[in-house]
Amino acid sequence: MKEVLILRDLECIKAIAHPRRIDILKAFNNAPLSAKQLSQMLDEPHAKINYHIKTLYKVGILDLVEEKIKSGIVEKYYYPMAKNILVDKNVINISLKEENEEKYISKIDDIIDLFYKAVKNQVLEEENINNYNDICLNNDELIELNNTIKYKIEELIEKRNKEEESKKYNIIIASIPV
Repeated sequence: MKEVLILRDLECIKAIAHPRRIDILKAFNNAPLSAKQLSQMLDEPHAKINYHIKTLYKVGILDLVEEKIKSGIVEKYYYPMAKNILVDKNVINISLKEENEEKYISKIDDIIDLFYKAVKNQVLEEENINNYNDICLNNDELIELNNTIKYKIEELIEKRNKEEESKKYNIIIASIPV
């Protein structure tokens, strides 16, 4: 199972856009499920759930992982292709931005592109992601934080041995007012 599946095809996006199909995907925990099991969990008729499963399977969002014969009936077990399913932002990219916003939006778009590439190439490591929400800072504290981070990065670059093996990273730090 992949960590992330990025949907770029409109047919896939249409398939996942149905609320019941989202419910189906959320119903999977750590084990494959059959249409019968899903219909019981979601309290929906078997035929409806089976229809939705076939749609998700056809576009590659679900994978058929096992077939069991029970009382002469073939029971198919499915599992999502990835732990996380994202829609590629470039599928629909409509923007009504003003000129002065263009440079900021362009930078954010570049950051998002880097993120999607890292996810696609499976090089994004969870221990390298730090996320802090709803931090209360006054302006002086925010300036101090930014200067400290800047100083630390410059210090690490300066003292790094040039012969030492290293990897390139893009470090993105943005303080976004809530």
